[in-house]
Amino acid sequence: MQAYIRVKLLTGISKGDLLRLRPSQDFKDDGIHVQRRKVKNSTGKRTIYAWTQELRDEISHAMDLRPKKADWLFCTRNGTSYYNERKDDYSGWDSVWQRFMGRVMRETKVKQSFTDHDLRAKCASDAETLEQARALLAHADSRTTKRIYRRRPEVVQPLKGRFD
Repeated sequence: MQAYIRVKLLTGISKGDLLRLRPSQDFKDDGIHVQRRKVKNSTGKRTIYAWTQELRDEISHAMDLRPKKADWLFCTRNGTSYYNERKDDYSGWDSVWQRFMGRVMRETKVKQSFTDHDLRAKCASDAETLEQARALLAHADSRTTKRIYRRRPEVVQPLKGRFD
């Protein structure tokens, strides 16, 4: 779960797309290639998350944690996907997340639970610019990114010299 969170905070990839990552297909020399599920049948747009040393390290760590013959980056103990294609849901993953959050709340100083969506918002809020946040989250329109995901307060500088 920690590896998942670290990759999510670096990339902002949605839960559905992150749980569908297959290293053998999606990891290329130039980065992680993600076919966005939401636009697969419309624009077909892909996003490439360029490799950084930090991203390589987190992916390597995640790869070490999974079963050796697994096809998925994040998978069950027996190497199967958390995504149920027939039902189009992630109920297995959602159960794991709920148990993890319960443990976090009991065993750490964290007082406020958070969701997968909150992690995506943190990634967007931590981005240096709105455009970088929009690109990370692969939004077509930056207004969506700004309205829903950029949660950090905006810091503004007051005007100077108004009373000279």
